[in-house]
Amino acid sequence: MSKTILPDPPGELKQLSRELSTRLRTAMQEQGCISFRRYMEMALYEPGLGYYSAGLHKLGETGDFVTAPELGSLFAGCLAMQAEQVAKEIGTYEILEVGAGTGKLAADLLNSLDESMLPERYNILERSADLQQVQKERIASEAPGL
Repeated sequence: MSKTILPDPPGELKQLSRELSTRLRTAMQEQGCISFRRYMEMALYEPGLGYYSAGLHKLGETGDFVTAPELGSLFAGCLAMQAEQVAKEIGTYEILEVGAGTGKLAADLLNSLDESMLPERYNILERSADLQQVQKERIASEAPGL
């Protein structure tokens, strides 16, 4: 006895899913068996269709999941204290954030650091062009000049 407790996805999402499924089947027909890596690459990053590339809202209370930075600035504040301790030991430093989501952690972390302890550079490694834009806008609005 199986009972679905998840809501039915909106029509737009179903259409994207159908288009992505078609591309996956086409890739398999053209190349034969595709690797799990290739499958996940397409599922997550296929331009305009992948989970992180389709431009749909994914993160936060109204998205699919919530991460610690989205709940408040406490996590960023803890990281800022650690970064300041490291900076006192080594001097200049850089930060690399991988998969920065909405950019909230970056904005909160930069705002939490003492001005004399800011990194020489804050780098974000993000494959999704959609999320890159979200991050740029958030950091520009919430941490202007940083």
